[in-house]
Amino acid sequence: MDLVGLGLEVMGMGLAGVFVVLILFYFMIKLLIKVFPPKEE
Repeated sequence: MDLVGLGLEVMGMGLAGVFVVLILFYFMIKLLIKVFPPKEE
């Protein structure tokens, strides 16, 4: 059972890492939109 627990722990860290990167990517896009607003025609 120790191996299953270790697997779940590694999976949890991986999922947490993926969500952290997605959140950072989202805020970087929001920041770039504020710094470089779209041009209006």
